[in-house]
Amino acid sequence: MSTRVTFDVVIVGGGPAGASLALHLVRDRGILPERICVIDAAQFPRDKPCAGAVSSLGVETLAAVGVSIDVPAIAMRGLRVLHEGGHGATRAPLGVVIRRDAFDTHLLHSARNDGVVVREGEGLVALSSDGGGYRVTTSRGVLFARHLVACDGAASRTRKLLGLREPARKGHLYVGDTEAMASDAGPREQLCDFDLDVCSRGLEGYYWDFPTPDPRGTSGTLPRHTSRGIYHANITPSSRVKAELFACLRERGIRGDDMRLKPFPTRPFVAETVLEHEGILFVGEAAGIDRTTGEGIAQSIVMGKIAASALARGLRMGRAEAGCYADAVRSSRVGRHLLQSAWLAERVYGAPGLRYRRFLRDSAAARRAGAAWYAGERLSKITKAKLALALGVEGMRVALV
Repeated sequence: MSTRVTFDVVIVGGGPAGASLALHLVRDRGILPERICVIDAAQFPRDKPCAGAVSSLGVETLAAVGVSIDVPAIAMRGLRVLHEGGHGATRAPLGVVIRRDAFDTHLLHSARNDGVVVREGEGLVALSSDGGGYRVTTSRGVLFARHLVACDGAASRTRKLLGLREPARKGHLYVGDTEAMASDAGPREQLCDFDLDVCSRGLEGYYWDFPTPDPRGTSGTLPRHTSRGIYHANITPSSRVKAELFACLRERGIRGDDMRLKPFPTRPFVAETVLEHEGILFVGEAAGIDRTTGEGIAQSIVMGKIAASALARGLRMGRAEAGCYADAVRSSRVGRHLLQSAWLAERVYGAPGLRYRRFLRDSAAARRAGAAWYAGERLSKITKAKLALALGVEGMRVALV
């Protein structure tokens, strides 16, 4: 007779969301690590296409449980907004840029070193309710869990097995990188360039040039490579995303055909986002990420912390409290920012957002607020009022409450 393998928590997905959840359960909530299991279909290090920006909020959230960024990283010292031949620059600490393969491996191995059961190369196949818990069928066997958490990203197998509809169209990105060039004025100073000119050509997003660590993993704090890519929020579908990326690269003297470009989708966090379903929690991009920026690493890390609190409460009480996690996410600073971002994306991008884009380029106050918002900081009421007044849009006042 086979032994029934039961865990308090089974986490599907070992990326930043899943690893953060496991680390917070153990280090912040005192859950026995051997009672937690993380499964992931991939073997780490895995190739994960991403610009790799981790905002200050994500870095600080990990630091609070004793996890440092012990992988090659480049500090983001500010941003530049490029639009209509001009630009506006703002210096402010935003966080770091990392390589996802190294970063994800570091976080997951930190959880394993704490005693968490980590099962790489073991994907989710099926799931069902089982006596107040869950029967989790994997590519290698069957597990039983009191609580199940989906941290399995934009292609979430958990969501597919549950038959969940997407609440909004997924965004699209292409990303690659090259050695740093003399023309990389922003990245050379460790500033992140956001080029909004693609909006005037019908895309809802931006082209970016970010300073990034050497892909060979060599140490050093100065950027020797530049991450280049394009993000389309896909509120209005477009077939020109890759063509626009190639046009932006040509403007910088780069042949897109010479780059190894990786496409990937992003699930936006919107008002209709599902955070809980039949007792299963959704964390990170399995729930949704920032619709304006396309960023999700720091948000996933913070959602992992919030989920750990809800799960620890459920384990103490002997039952999960429906809605506890979802309410906590939506009322948190990161949840409010994500909902604000969903509102802003429809107004900043595309033809209707021209005044917003010019405002970001020309207003130092707007860029400082944007930098603080990007880094996960709380915006003061005075800052919100000034932005609303400058834009002259009543809806902005409502959205930023």
